[in-house]
Amino acid sequence: MLHLFGHVNMFVPVLLTLAALMLQPLRDADGNERTGLSFGARNRIFILLLVNALLFSVLGGALLCRYLLPMYPLVLIVAVTTFRQRVPYWHALAVLSGVAFVAGLFVNPPYGFAPEDNLMYAHVVRLHEAAIAQLTNLYPGATVLSAWPVTDDLKRPELGYVKEPWDVWAIDDFSEAQIERAAAEPGRYSAALVFSTKFDPPPLVVLGPRSQVLDERYFGLHHDLPPEVIARRLNGTVTWSARYKGMWVGVLRFNRQFEARADEDLLSPTKPTAVRNVRPYRL
Repeated sequence: MLHLFGHVNMFVPVLLTLAALMLQPLRDADGNERTGLSFGARNRIFILLLVNALLFSVLGGALLCRYLLPMYPLVLIVAVTTFRQRVPYWHALAVLSGVAFVAGLFVNPPYGFAPEDNLMYAHVVRLHEAAIAQLTNLYPGATVLSAWPVTDDLKRPELGYVKEPWDVWAIDDFSEAQIERAAAEPGRYSAALVFSTKFDPPPLVVLGPRSQVLDERYFGLHHDLPPEVIARRLNGTVTWSARYKGMWVGVLRFNRQFEARADEDLLSPTKPTAVRNVRPYRL
């Protein structure tokens, strides 16, 4: 409901509509009362909005604006027809709603959201481009630990980030659980490109652990660890990082030692073969 009636500054036309409903309908020059949407049309719109909200509430999934694109015009139709029916200078309210939407393209909301919801995504793309360029210069040929979409950026040259495909080892995100998974298999990667998967400021309202569990289960809620913490958990160091308005990206290197293991038969007392120059090597 927040994404439908409040996100990308949709709260502006919604609140203006509620205020307009407190006014009496206007009359035209001929004395007839202005009409808005017909009863049937208004009900069909409300049913579509309700079905959409219930459908995504049951099915779950990430909370992304693109899933609501067919619904936003319906909300705006109800708002503008209500303005016209009840507000003398209704054009001004329609313009104000449009200005609020345009502002939402540039100003981030005070809560977590996917960067693709506004023009923040252009800056995220530039951050990823810079990080991949650093990765290419510092660790060519490395097997890279990362998450989507960077895993696709590295594997698919046609996307324009790399000239040749890289070997990658993918995790879902950079939450604590996924970093623990990566820490359990250190031999699967030799470098890492980590990044914030969403804009994630401190929450304005905390609804309790039960709500958080439900959000994690049905809507993919997670909190990415910062690059310095990820490097510490994975026994690595941050060699390059950048930040922009709450979004960040980092390149990590690892300095691990692995003892080469000889075949048990070579160490058998019945076989005098000696194993020489068994030295640790570094990734």
